[in-house]
Amino acid sequence: MIMALAGNKADLAEARAVTKEEAQIYADENSLTFWETSAKANMNVTDVFQDIAERRPKAASASPQQPQNNIQLNAQPDRPKKAGCCG
Repeated sequence: MIMALAGNKADLAEARAVTKEEAQIYADENSLTFWETSAKANMNVTDVFQDIAERRPKAASASPQQPQNNIQLNAQPDRPKKAGCCG
């Protein structure tokens, strides 16, 4: 699992409740990536998501999964034919 810690509102440094150093230590202790962000200033917001996407494990293969045990998940069950006009 990939988790990141985003310290938002970096544009409001004077109102900071947690120092950058404290946040980085917490992130390091909990195996998180740490980003200071500001949605208002458009700072690092996209970068957080880009970093997470780049850290995602790559798919083993691009081919669709084959059914296991010869079970087709999209197969329709066999239904007995009805007699009559509406079959």
